[in-house]
Amino acid sequence: MDILNKLRSLSVSYRIHLQWIPSPVNIQGNEIADALAKAVLMMLRCLLHLTYLELFSRAKSRNKTIWLIPPVHHWYRGSRPGGCL
Repeated sequence: MDILNKLRSLSVSYRIHLQWIPSPVNIQGNEIADALAKAVLMMLRCLLHLTYLELFSRAKSRNKTIWLIPPVHHWYRGSRPGGCL
């Protein structure tokens, strides 16, 4: 019903025309959309097969990599009293 409400609200300002396009028809935009939808589906299938521990391990590794990058701010390089460690 949310899609229907969105279409109704858009139809106030725009003319909306929904058209069914059969699959075998060679329409360039349709072919691209179909290929993108299939690619996303394959990515989601790969993610759905990961266990919690695999996801946790990947997140932990990514976070460790981020934390190991040394800070680039000039105040970290100072050697005067009162500077940061």
